[in-house]
Amino acid sequence: MADSWTSLLKNKTFVLVWLSGMTVMLGFSIFFLSVSWFVVDEMQQPAILGVVMMTIAIPRVAMMIYGGVLADKIQKSRIMFTTNALQVVVMVVLVVLVQQDALQTTSLIILAFVFGFLDAFFFPAASAMIPSIIPVHQLQQANSWYQGSTELMFIIGPVGAGLLLTFGGFAFAFSAAAVLIALSTILIYPPFLKDPVPEARSGRPTAWMDLKEGLAYVRRSGIHRSGTMVIITINLLMIGPLLISIPMLISALGGAPWQLSLLEGGFSTGTFLLSVLLVTWSLKQRRGRWVLGALGVSFFLLLVFSQVEALPVLVIVITLMGGAGMLVYLPTITMIQEKTDNNKLGRVMSLVNFASSGFEPIAFALISFLVAASISIQTVLMYTSVTGMVLTGLLLWLSPEFRQTD
Repeated sequence: MADSWTSLLKNKTFVLVWLSGMTVMLGFSIFFLSVSWFVVDEMQQPAILGVVMMTIAIPRVAMMIYGGVLADKIQKSRIMFTTNALQVVVMVVLVVLVQQDALQTTSLIILAFVFGFLDAFFFPAASAMIPSIIPVHQLQQANSWYQGSTELMFIIGPVGAGLLLTFGGFAFAFSAAAVLIALSTILIYPPFLKDPVPEARSGRPTAWMDLKEGLAYVRRSGIHRSGTMVIITINLLMIGPLLISIPMLISALGGAPWQLSLLEGGFSTGTFLLSVLLVTWSLKQRRGRWVLGALGVSFFLLLVFSQVEALPVLVIVITLMGGAGMLVYLPTITMIQEKTDNNKLGRVMSLVNFASSGFEPIAFALISFLVAASISIQTVLMYTSVTGMVLTGLLLWLSPEFRQTD
């Protein structure tokens, strides 16, 4: 394993992509928290915070699949470099408006929309980059290290943003985020990475033809089909409901803001620790069974989470849920990447990212609707966990190819 990790560090392209991923995620984390606090504290309009977040999320989800089509046609580093550079421009405009006290609701929503739109092209290219530059036998270690590092940035980011806002103000925090995104842009400069350029395809296929080809490719493969369903299931019925339920649960239990931070930090810590474990633990046998087993454990832990009220127990359970969720996600992503042809990586990974990102907002809406109908959040989580366990059983029964994959 040490030799495997040493060879990863000797892969200059991977190291640059890894460092770029960490800096951009740290910049994003600082940006998101700073925007949230700007809306609530500076603009005094907490009611529009959801609108701003949706303005970032909707174009990102809507355009993500087309971003994958593009990633199969254009050098991936070129896409990542261009989108990051344009996001730096957005951040500079944001800083200027804040300094001149001219950032209003309309301008913030427009900037948020552009930022989310650019993300739709960055992430499919980034997801398809690693399997195009890493040998198959090292994919689990590379994915785990990359994912663990980015999860760590989302733990560090809010703390850093709080310090920047406390000692420097909003312009300083947004400037720091812009510098980090600019550093990421430099690290993925295409002549530095020298990643493969997709081969020119015969004919002139349209984006719609490329997308249909990618969808057909996923439907034909039991591993791709079942893996995508696994990711949809855990995001729709575990991660999405959990993320939106934390503040509701703390409020229902009469808790304080610091307790909210403990729960959110516990989940991130679990995902980070499991990612680090998978760097050193080569999960090569019965991966499909490990994934489906971890999926069932995730929903069992969610059931426990919905029934207890003691904060120490909730923190322990949510930390375990973060680890179980990552044990579902990372091996599934690796198996899908291993079974995907290089000329379809962009489209397949964009569909996987859509399954990951596109169903969380649906979960947010469903949970909000049920709670608004006077159903307690504990009851909603209980039924969600039971539904997840039933679907896990169906996946075990109906996905023999995925279940038996090593």
